[in-house]
Amino acid sequence: MDQADNEELKGNPGVEALRTDPKYRLVDEFSFEDMIPFVFTHIKEKGIMSTIYMAVNLLMLLLVVLIVMVELTGEIISWRILIGQTLAGIASGSILVIPVHEMLHGLTYRILGARKIQFGIDIKQFIFFVTADRCPVSGVQLYFLALTPFAVINLVTIVINSLIYPEMILFSAFFLLSHNLMCIGDFAVANYVWRKKGKLYTYDEPEKKKSYFYERVNPE
Repeated sequence: MDQADNEELKGNPGVEALRTDPKYRLVDEFSFEDMIPFVFTHIKEKGIMSTIYMAVNLLMLLLVVLIVMVELTGEIISWRILIGQTLAGIASGSILVIPVHEMLHGLTYRILGARKIQFGIDIKQFIFFVTADRCPVSGVQLYFLALTPFAVINLVTIVINSLIYPEMILFSAFFLLSHNLMCIGDFAVANYVWRKKGKLYTYDEPEKKKSYFYERVNPE
């Protein structure tokens, strides 16, 4: 691949530099088709990101249970409304939010300076993804890419629920629980980066359906 065909973000090495410069070494190579094993392997490994993922979802689950108990015992809502908000929250948080989630990944790539952005889906694995063709990003930038949808969707939902639709708290709770569980892939990638002590760079080759991770041999 000619270096002119590679997209470089300011301050990051290009694909050719990663491949040929002795300052960098290939540490991992993954196929998009192996994403499910990658996700479950790295979300189970000890790390700050996997801990945050587990803690957030456990607290969200406890909050859902508390809200249901308070609203039912206090006769604040009926069973019909409870079931309706529950089903709507789960459907919205696990399926309907997907386009918004992926567009936020794409917007984050744009903010970083990437332009050759592609959206993809793997129906067999029920995986949706965004990639920038042969555009290396650093480990720090990968945190930003991976966790922006989680942060933005949680913040916006909390603000809207608090200021505009407080009566929809049960819907919002199930929506966030469902969406946050679906963020498992983002947190797995972030946890992978966290556990690697060296300075990492990664890029994708969408036509080959592969991701490559390089480490700087002598970090600056």
